[in-house]
Amino acid sequence: MSEILSFSSSLSLSSFFAMINRKVKVFLYKLKKEERKMEDFSVAFRYAIQRECTLEWGVKRDRIDYNNLVFILKGKACYKIDDQELILSENQVLLIPAGSLREAHRLPEVPLTLQSFDFYSDQPLPALPQRVLTLDRLDFYLPLFQDFNRHWLTDKPLSRLHCKSVFYQILDELYQTAWAQQENPHVRQMKNYIESHLTQSITMEDLAWVSGLNVVYCGALFKQETGMSALRYWRTLQIRKAAQLLSEPDISVSEAAWQAGFDDLFYFSKLFKEIQGLSPKAYQRRHAGQHSSQ
Repeated sequence: MSEILSFSSSLSLSSFFAMINRKVKVFLYKLKKEERKMEDFSVAFRYAIQRECTLEWGVKRDRIDYNNLVFILKGKACYKIDDQELILSENQVLLIPAGSLREAHRLPEVPLTLQSFDFYSDQPLPALPQRVLTLDRLDFYLPLFQDFNRHWLTDKPLSRLHCKSVFYQILDELYQTAWAQQENPHVRQMKNYIESHLTQSITMEDLAWVSGLNVVYCGALFKQETGMSALRYWRTLQIRKAAQLLSEPDISVSEAAWQAGFDDLFYFSKLFKEIQGLSPKAYQRRHAGQHSSQ
C-alpha cells in the first residue's frame, strides 16, 4: 500500500543535517526508550508532606537510600546534592535519586512552602534533563497534591493504593513536561498537528506547512529527534487508538479500524500485529477475557 505520508528528494540528508547549528537534543529519545523498560515500574512511599517551613527548617546532611521529589510552591530553598549547591524557587522541581548525599535549608527572604515525596522505586528513575526543572505553573499539580495528602493522612482501606495512582499521574506529567521542554519546537508543532488530526489524511506538506520548514528537512528532523519517522509516529498513535477501542466490549475490528482512521482493513490488521504483537482479533479476545473475569 502506498502511504500518504511520504517524501522523496535528490538532496542528501547529510546536507540538511549540516545546516543544523545547534546542540542535538537526544534526551527525549533516550527517555522514551527508558520508558519502555519501565512499564511495570512500581513505587513504595516512605514519607510525604506539604510543609510551610519556618526559618529554622533544614535537612541534615545525609546519604539517602530513597528518592526525594521536591516541588517549591512558594519562597526559596537551598539544597546541596552531592556537594553541589542548588537554589530552588517557586515553580521549580528537584528530583534527588537514591544514593545521593543531601542537605537543605530555607532562605530567609520569603516564606517557604514545599511539597515533598520520599519514595522507593523498584527501578532507577531516568534523570530529568536539568537538575532543577522549572515549570510554567503548578495548576495541574496542586489538586493532585491535595488529593494525595488527604489520602496519605487517612487509614481507610486502599488509601495507599489511591496515593500511588495520584503519584503516577504526577510523575507522568512531570516527565511529559520535561520531554516537551527538551523537544525541538518544530517537532512539537508536527506532533501536535498529527495528534489533533489523527484520523485524517496527513501529508508531509501539511507537516512542513505547520512547522514552517522544507518538506524534506522536516521529515529528516522529525526522525533525528524522535528516532522514528513522522509516518511511524502517526500510524503508531492510530494503532494505539484502535487498541483502546478494542479493549471495550461490543465493537468490531472493522469499526475500530475505521474510527482510528484506517480504510484498508488488511493493512490495519498487518500493522496492528506488527506494533501490538497480536492480531486485532487476538487482542480483542484477550481483553474480552479480562472483562468477563472482572
